[in-house]
Amino acid sequence: MNTRKTVLVALMACLALGIYALESIVPPIVPIPGVKLGLANVVTLVAIYVLGCRAAFATLLIRIVLSSLLFGQAMSFLFSLAGGVLCWVAMRFASRFFGTSGVWIVSVFGALFHSAGQILVAIAVTSQLAVAYYFLFLIISSIISGIFTGICASYCIKLIQKRFL
Repeated sequence: MNTRKTVLVALMACLALGIYALESIVPPIVPIPGVKLGLANVVTLVAIYVLGCRAAFATLLIRIVLSSLLFGQAMSFLFSLAGGVLCWVAMRFASRFFGTSGVWIVSVFGALFHSAGQILVAIAVTSQLAVAYYFLFLIISSIISGIFTGICASYCIKLIQKRFL
């Protein structure tokens, strides 16, 4: 990675961390545990389309590590890491098929896989397969939040491409 891209990754990671911090202090919209918009994912999506998949992965990892150190616990790190990595993998492959016109679809795939990663960690931690039933509730919230964050990311990508690229 060259110096310019390294600086952009650092800036994107800081932006994602700031969004995550703001979202964590806002009361939840829905009173279901684990359900939130995941606005920091907008930055990851933008990074995939603007900086590339490797830079987006670096941005994601930096945000997860720093947010866990600053705001979380060891368990939140595991949940965030599993969800984030699966989300990134899904978005990386989906972005190849849907391009910039389907950013919201890519985001929905990412949100679904993020929830799946968190459910897998919950099953591993609790040794209870019954936790998987909670995924049914998360599917609905993942689709809604994925569409919202995808639309936000799409506007950001268009703005960046229009003004800076």
